[in-house]
Amino acid sequence: MIRMAFNLFLVSALSAAMATAADSEDSNTRFAPISITGQIDVGQIIDGETGWHESASLNGVRLKGDFFQRTGVWITQAATVNDHLALKMGVGGLFWYALPTGGDPSSKLTQFGPGISQAQATYAFGDFEKPTLSLQMGFFPYKYNPDSKDLGEYLLRSGAYPNYVVSGGWNMISSAAYMIEGFRLKLSLLDGRFVSDFILPMEHDVPPMFDISPTYVATFKAAPGLEIGAGMDCNHCIAIHPSHESPHVKANQQIKKVSFDTASSSYVYEYDSTKYYTFQGIKLMGRASIDPKAWIGEGIFGAEDLKLYGELAVLGVQNYPYMYEKMTERMPMLVGFNVPTFKLLDVLSVEVEYYKTRFPTSLYQPIANQLPTLDLPQGTADLAAYDRANRDDWKWAVYAKREITRGIQIYAQAACDHFRSIAYNSGPQPTFVPITNRNGKDYYYLVRLQFGI
Repeated sequence: MIRMAFNLFLVSALSAAMATAADSEDSNTRFAPISITGQIDVGQIIDGETGWHESASLNGVRLKGDFFQRTGVWITQAATVNDHLALKMGVGGLFWYALPTGGDPSSKLTQFGPGISQAQATYAFGDFEKPTLSLQMGFFPYKYNPDSKDLGEYLLRSGAYPNYVVSGGWNMISSAAYMIEGFRLKLSLLDGRFVSDFILPMEHDVPPMFDISPTYVATFKAAPGLEIGAGMDCNHCIAIHPSHESPHVKANQQIKKVSFDTASSSYVYEYDSTKYYTFQGIKLMGRASIDPKAWIGEGIFGAEDLKLYGELAVLGVQNYPYMYEKMTERMPMLVGFNVPTFKLLDVLSVEVEYYKTRFPTSLYQPIANQLPTLDLPQGTADLAAYDRANRDDWKWAVYAKREITRGIQIYAQAACDHFRSIAYNSGPQPTFVPITNRNGKDYYYLVRLQFGI
């Protein structure tokens, strides 16, 4: 309800601001043409599953050849007021189908989700075209790594405790960005070569909801063709309900020891009744991008060809017993390369990620029980489900884009990433783990036709 009220307030306030600006004879207001975008997605999950193990006893549902299709329409209006204030609002909707597309009749019914694509205002202090300082507020997309296509962007698209990474969502392709609900103060120095972003985003995806996570991101163009960046996020550090950050309940007590009782054929957890896990944690990020065309010239290459980029993150610098013992198990690493297509495509990128997690990156505990813990096997569950061969240390994505003509683009993507489907027949929630979670063996493909004016 808080998020809905916040979004309604944003849309109402920005609508009123646009209307007032349009009616005012003294204002210098310029309206951009209304943008209308349509997109049709078609794809198929070649192999995947909805749980961290395909055993029915562990709530896993196998996806093999499941087809999925989505159709979306988005309308956006932008305006500038008195050469200092930029307003932008967007609304739309998405038709989609549940997964898996099995025998349940609900999987065959078209679902519809209306939404706000953005509702933002940006005030520029000084020169409107190249402001040294600007304040952005509302609900808006934010991307600090301009090169990442599917993976990466870890600082805001992740959790510390429990540690998880997200990709895709309502928009499965060309969506390596985070939707901020809050504020961003941007400071640009050295003629734009050094940019600092001070961000106050409100949590709107995973509990505890509505917490504020103060974030700082720096970007520095160190030399022609070389860009580096770094950032820090204090995850859930400004809590709406402080007692929710580290619940003092038995299920959240820190684990001291795990053993297997052969008599009962079950796992036994020994807890520390004086210490508890917490949602709060410090996340760090560093990245770099190299474009050799800055030295050899563009020539026969496309604008995005030959770029090599990487990103490394630490999802929680503090170690905790058993679940979060090693920092190296909370460090996703991305390497990407834009394959030369000699202007046949706008971009063709290949991304590979290594994320050595000891446990499945499940969202079950924070969503279902509001606990900062991982989803561990209970009772007689088979711990072999956590074996290295069955987990998802390696992820990959191949992404391509081509603008056919002005207003028409085609996108294609094949990936084993962190995408969680919106809904499936066995429950009302999204899948708690990525649907492609077997060391690169599971994957899907997706093609999009996008058109707009």
